[in-house]
Amino acid sequence: METVEGVVIVGAGSVGLLTALKLGRAGIRVVVLEARAGISSSLHAAAFTPTTMAALADEGLLEEVRKRAVMCPDVAYRHSDGTLIAKMDCDVLAPDTDYPYLLLLGQNHLCGLIAQQLGALPNVEIRWNHQVEEVVQDDACVTLQTRGPGGRTQLRSRWVVAADGANSSSRDQLGLKMTGRRWPERMVAVDVFYDFTLHEYSRANFIHDPLDWAFIVQLDQSGLWRVCYEENSSLSDVEIRHRMPERLQRLLPGAPTADQYRVEQLDLFQVSQRCVKDLRRGRVVLAGDAAHVSNPMGGLGLSGGVQDASLLGQALIAIINENAAPSVLDEYSLSRRKAFTAFTSKASTPWFTWMKEGGRIQRARDLALLEKAGTDRAVMREFLLDFEQFNGRRSRSLTSRVKLIGEVVKQSLHHALRSTSGFAMELWERACSRKDSRTPRSISHRE
Repeated sequence: METVEGVVIVGAGSVGLLTALKLGRAGIRVVVLEARAGISSSLHAAAFTPTTMAALADEGLLEEVRKRAVMCPDVAYRHSDGTLIAKMDCDVLAPDTDYPYLLLLGQNHLCGLIAQQLGALPNVEIRWNHQVEEVVQDDACVTLQTRGPGGRTQLRSRWVVAADGANSSSRDQLGLKMTGRRWPERMVAVDVFYDFTLHEYSRANFIHDPLDWAFIVQLDQSGLWRVCYEENSSLSDVEIRHRMPERLQRLLPGAPTADQYRVEQLDLFQVSQRCVKDLRRGRVVLAGDAAHVSNPMGGLGLSGGVQDASLLGQALIAIINENAAPSVLDEYSLSRRKAFTAFTSKASTPWFTWMKEGGRIQRARDLALLEKAGTDRAVMREFLLDFEQFNGRRSRSLTSRVKLIGEVVKQSLHHALRSTSGFAMELWERACSRKDSRTPRSISHRE
C-alpha cells in the first residue's frame, strides 16, 4: 500500500487541478487521480467573471488565460428572431471592479494551462486512468481503492479532496446526498462553428423568449460557439438529436441549413440547483460540482468552483504547514454552503425562469426594463450589478444579502483562524463586498 504524505485529489477538472496547484506551490505533496485518459474535451463553463478573474490573478494564471480567451466587452439580449432588445456594456462596471468585462474560454483550455504549471512541480503528480472505487477512512487517514492501468492498488493519505464532478463517486462512497431542485426540462448544448459576428452578434447573447429561449456564446479563439437551448423532457436522446437542425435553423442568425455550419459536439443535461449538507466528512472534503451544482444560466458554477479551490487550498495549507486545527475545514464547509444557499442558488434560480417568462404582463415589464437599461448607462450599471433586485423577482436586495453573507462568513472564518493564518479573507471580501480598493463586487446573474 502506498502512503501519500500530503493530499490526494480525486478529479482532474479545473477545481481539482487548481487546488493541486495551490497546494503544490506551498510545497505539499499532491497526487491527483483522474478516471479519464487525459483532460476532458468538454468545454463547460465558458465565462470568466470578475470574481473568477481576480482569483486566477491571485494564482498567477490570469495573463495566460487572457492570451487564450475571447474578450467579451458586452452582453446582448435578443428576441428569438435575433433582433436586438438591448446591449449591456460591461465597461459601466469600471467603478466597481478591476475587470469590467468577461473572458470566454472553455474549461478544457484552463485545465490544460494548469496542468502545464503542475508539470513544473516535482511534488505534484497526475495519474490518468485511475478510477477510485472505494473510500474508507479512520481517525488517522483515508484509504482509497483505485483501479488503474496496472490493476487495483491502495493509497493512504491524511487528507483527500473530492473534486470529481456532479456525478461524484467519492461523494456516493461517503454517503453524502445532494438536496435541492431539479428541473424536468432538458438542456441541449451544441458546440458549433458558425460566424455569428457576420450578423453583428455579441460574444455573449441571451435569447429572451417563452419558447425559443437560449444563450449563445463564443467558446474560444478558433471560432467555436455554444448554443444552449431547452428541449421537452419527454423526447428521447435520438429525437433531440434529430430535431437539432430544425432548432438551430430557428436560433442561428440567417436561418442556416445544416450544410452551412459544423457541429463539433452535442451534450444533453438536466438543470439542477443542489448542494450537499456538509462539504466535509472526516478527512475527505468536497469541492466544485461534487459539492454543489448550479444551473448554467447565471454563470455561477465556475466562479463557485474556483473560490472553493482557493479557500480549500488555503485551509489545507494552514493545517499541514502551519499546524492549524482541522476545524478550519468545518468553517470551509459552512461558508461554502452558505454562499451557495444564500447567494448562488437564489441568484441563479430566477435567472433560469426569467429567460423564458411567458406571462404577458411580466414579460412586457422585462422587455421595458431591458430597453431602458440598453439606453441609460446608469440603469445599465444597476441592472448588471443587481439583476435580481432590479428585475423585481425578489423583494430584498441581492446586494444587501451578499453583504450579510460576507459578514457572517468573515466572522466565522476569523474566529476559526485567529491563531493561524487568517486564510481566505481577501477572497471573500472580494466576492462579497462592494468596491473597496477596486475589488470586484458580486454581479448577480453573471458572476
